[in-house]
Amino acid sequence: METVIGRPRPRSQSRLGSALTGTFWSAVATLRLGLRTVPAAPALMAIAILPEFAQHAAEVHLGMYDSRAAFRAAGDDPLRWAFAYPKIAGFVLAILLVARFQALGSVREALLIGGGNLLRLGFAIGLTLVAELPFDRLKSMIEPPEIDIALALVSGLIQAGLLVYIVGALLDDRTNSLRGAFTVRWPTALLMTFLAALVFVPAQALHTGNHVAAFGQPAPIVWGLMLFDSLWVGIMAACLGTALAVGYAAGPRWRGWTERPGRAFTAGRPRPAASSAPATFP
Repeated sequence: METVIGRPRPRSQSRLGSALTGTFWSAVATLRLGLRTVPAAPALMAIAILPEFAQHAAEVHLGMYDSRAAFRAAGDDPLRWAFAYPKIAGFVLAILLVARFQALGSVREALLIGGGNLLRLGFAIGLTLVAELPFDRLKSMIEPPEIDIALALVSGLIQAGLLVYIVGALLDDRTNSLRGAFTVRWPTALLMTFLAALVFVPAQALHTGNHVAAFGQPAPIVWGLMLFDSLWVGIMAACLGTALAVGYAAGPRWRGWTERPGRAFTAGRPRPAASSAPATFP
């Protein structure tokens, strides 16, 4: 019997069955560990929560929740955007730090990023931004929607591979490389993208619905909804960061799974994917 994502399976299990089973348990680990972050690392979540609430305070001051029309009219107000940039930065930073927290097992270690690692991480993020520029340029020049969809697909695949490279740099994995991200770790890129989407799509729907529910409501209800929404954004960041860490730790490759989700986090240090032999598919 071999083990895939912590569950025994007979050698007769198909590749598809193994992939589906592993993906399912990766999703379970993402939600379980992500929600566990709420009591375990509230300081990291606060990095996303506080800027979000500050922007909501500005939006209430502008009267944006008086009606849907008022929200649209003030959408580009300079005051709102003055809070929007810190909010976005805080959200992304919280995601990255939660991923480190899940891998390293300590808020303190998650915050202590070495200079060399910062350089590698900055290079990885910069490379991701540069790689997107040609596609943005082409999309602005080409009108047929079919070409636009094809460009978006190619861009998405490239960004998925670069995501593995970014997270590898973030988690101090010295086996991380661009070549590996687009070859042996390509299935890892797909799993990480899937887990992130699994978290983001429903969470963003509730985030948007919460704004809509506030339109035209009395001030106490609006403030209550905005407080809840800010906390919800913190939970989103926690679960998204966990999705990246779980997907990277599971490390599916073409031959099988590298690690059981959650197992790499219990030892306090992530085990590089290359250091353990993957369980081969039958």
